[in-house]
Amino acid sequence: MEIQGIMPQGIPQAAELSPNRQAEEKKLQDACKQFESLFLNQLFTQMRKSIPKCDLFGEGKDREMFDEMMDTERAKAWSESGGIGLANLLYQQMKNTI
Repeated sequence: MEIQGIMPQGIPQAAELSPNRQAEEKKLQDACKQFESLFLNQLFTQMRKSIPKCDLFGEGKDREMFDEMMDTERAKAWSESGGIGLANLLYQQMKNTI
């Protein structure tokens, strides 16, 4: 399943910058992706809460734990593959501050 974000091109790579500047921009890119992943995870959690519970698949602590882990990994994967464009927007706004 392929999910594309608002800006599918993702975060641009640092071009011909000093090694120190490249390292700082890489840290910023990683932080932006992590923030987007956290945001998506919270989004998935809230969406899951809106679904009525049913006993069809077994509801218990083990199912809750599985759902939380699945949402976390789904959010990480989605963010790494372009996400919804939030990481790119954050990066573009913050790259001039480093």
